[in-house]
Amino acid sequence: MGIFSNFNFGLKKTSSFLSTNLKSVLSARKIDQDVLDEIESILLSADIGIEVTNHLIQKIQSSKISNPEDFKLVLKVLSDELEIILKPRQKLLINSEDNKPTVLLFIGANGSGKTTSIGKLINTIPKKNKILVVACDTFRAAAVEQLKEWSNKQKADFFQGKIEQDPASVAFNACQKGVEENFDYVIIDTAGRLSNNTNLLNQLIKIKSVVKKIVDEGSIRTVLVLDGTNGSNMINQVDVFGKAMNVNGLIITKIDGTAKGGALISIAKKYEIPINFVGLGEKVEDLYTFNAKNFSQSILEIEE
Repeated sequence: MGIFSNFNFGLKKTSSFLSTNLKSVLSARKIDQDVLDEIESILLSADIGIEVTNHLIQKIQSSKISNPEDFKLVLKVLSDELEIILKPRQKLLINSEDNKPTVLLFIGANGSGKTTSIGKLINTIPKKNKILVVACDTFRAAAVEQLKEWSNKQKADFFQGKIEQDPASVAFNACQKGVEENFDYVIIDTAGRLSNNTNLLNQLIKIKSVVKKIVDEGSIRTVLVLDGTNGSNMINQVDVFGKAMNVNGLIITKIDGTAKGGALISIAKKYEIPINFVGLGEKVEDLYTFNAKNFSQSILEIEE
């Protein structure tokens, strides 16, 4: 199955909702204000967001398409506009030009899929690279064991501290090891839930601060993992984590499990943060480099 086919399959819940409803509205009637209102409602129901939805409605109006038989042209207009919005967010998380070691600091709420995403990400890194995976969620033994299992499966080195050890000290020691033993990548998993957001963010800020004592800040990538099934609620998480941590990239997981994949578009419109990967399934291979064109065409079931 090609990458475009994978996007098509993984985004089926969103595309079925959008394309089925849009085709139903567009294929039988002339495009008038009532039809535009229905289109607006459909787009909003997919969590595309009011700002993007208004922009898309304006583009349909300016296209002057009115014949019901031309509904495929309307879908093409929508797809092209979404691609324009998403294209600037399409960026690789890591590349061969990065300084060594590159530190990937994974952050996000519990349940977002951080640990699983790390396991899948390792699978995308060429095998010649030396990878150290670090467990900094030191208050949950189960989280450490899950990360260790992923590391063993992917044949990556694993580093852990003691239960309830200061996570920042674990990160510091791991990064020292990464430098001294010439690792290419140090991937740090962090906690997602403490007594309140302030405590969590302070802990994350401390981890990043000690990492910067070992490696150059330009070698650190702070990656926010978001649960795609949360729809527009993801925006609040980008606000909270983004302001505190200077997020460099996003991984949006579980998009295959929701009809509200349009929320990704709202995030791309509102924040200038690259979307590096999307999770489109449960298998280790189901973490895909984000592609604006594939995403835009897939959610509207457009084939070229």
